Amino acid sequence: MRSLVLTIAIITLIGCASTKDEFTFDGSTEESIQSDISYMLKKLPDRKKLEFSMALLAIQFSDVTGVKDFIGDPTMESTNYFILSKKLDGLTYKEVMELASKSPTKVSLDVSTQ
Repeated sequence: MRSLVLTIAIITLIGCASTKDEFTFDGSTEESIQSDISYMLKKLPDRKKLEFSMALLAIQFSDVTGVKDFIGDPTMESTNYFILSKKLDGLTYKEVMELASKSPTKVSLDVSTQ
């Protein structure tokens, strides 16, 4: 019985360890992509969460050509799951990060200490 519990625990840990790379985003609806993004953010360490969040911004804004695309468009004021659902559907975490790196929109974080 003890070995059974140990085996199940090991299998569970292996499954959790490989989830990030093998997980595929479901962009069939805004709700499904929002759920998948939340799931991924829970699985990532803090540093990777930040990188992933910035990648999502780069992808969301990759089609923006100028300031007038922002003005008066309330969908650009926060995370737009409609846009992300179309762009992330069927992609893995690694593919999302690659897509963001190819985006013409570059997102960076500047942390200055004062």
